[in-house]
Amino acid sequence: MPSEDPELSCVGTGFIVLDVIRNLVGTGATEKRFAGGSCGNVLSILAYFGWDATAVGRIGDDHAGNELVADLRKSGVKTKLLQVELGRGTPIIVQENYLDAKGRPRHRFSRTCPVCGAMLPAYRPLLTADAAKIAAKLPSHSVFYFDRVAPGTLEIAKKSRANGALVVFEPSGIKDERLFAECLKVAHVVKYSNDRIEGVHDVIAKAKVPIEVETLGAKGLRLRVRSNGRVGAWHDLPAFAAPELRDAAGSGDWTTAGLIHGLMTSSSSVEEAVSKPNVVVLATRTGQALAALNCGFEGARGLMYAVDAGRAFELVGAIVEGTKEPSVAALHTNNHANRNGDDKASFNCSGAQALHL
Repeated sequence: MPSEDPELSCVGTGFIVLDVIRNLVGTGATEKRFAGGSCGNVLSILAYFGWDATAVGRIGDDHAGNELVADLRKSGVKTKLLQVELGRGTPIIVQENYLDAKGRPRHRFSRTCPVCGAMLPAYRPLLTADAAKIAAKLPSHSVFYFDRVAPGTLEIAKKSRANGALVVFEPSGIKDERLFAECLKVAHVVKYSNDRIEGVHDVIAKAKVPIEVETLGAKGLRLRVRSNGRVGAWHDLPAFAAPELRDAAGSGDWTTAGLIHGLMTSSSSVEEAVSKPNVVVLATRTGQALAALNCGFEGARGLMYAVDAGRAFELVGAIVEGTKEPSVAALHTNNHANRNGDDKASFNCSGAQALHL
């Protein structure tokens, strides 16, 4: 269940972008815009669960940045530590939803304008020179989440762990092997996709990360837990069948947020939570069930716009226990209004300004 426990608080930094979701199914292209990226989604979902969530990062002084901040705030995420940089663009990712040759819903991501082909602004990591200043401004938090490797981010992660926070690392790749290994050493949880990062099991084991989660796409995931100084056996956790496949984007972010929530509401200490395989498995299954439900809605966080968290967790509990199949219809009985309004016609060129105005 969602919680208003004041100890449930998360600071996150990394991939925080404006998601431009273009629906190409039907007679014309339309789009919706949401705060997104792995970090943006995880923070927003935790805020939906009732957590205190704070975003840290770098955005531009543009219309895209205004939309990103507005949507994060609507979700309950605090944005005072997002640095607005004059003359710079806000990172944007375009997600296009379409049907494949067999009529199945699919999506693809792009960093170029779908109209003119201009390159859209990219993610910019925290500067090492700013790390100490940012760390001093951070609110008290029980979880620190990061999904990009950068020296400045690593410094903040170290301080968060030293202050007793659960550190969750969700890398998208390895660019600097030495820095990657240092990030692993500070993490309690590392979660990665096997189609993006391969052959890291030994490196993770050497770093003695307590929880290792390897996602396997539609097949689900597998995880293992280090307990009493030893790495346990792999637990294979197949994905729950989606009740209705409209959009699979964001599945990994729901799984991560559910895992974090489950760990922090199950035990009295971080050390206890990360050392019990049964606790880790149950928390992860909760995240997977949330991901399955979200597939029935458009957008990486469509579920949270359709129903309140309490109702979602009621259904998730039954799904995990095996007493109920995932059901979008069951959620629509308590439907929320979409806070981002109607689809917007998407025919104007974004050009170098990086947004359909």
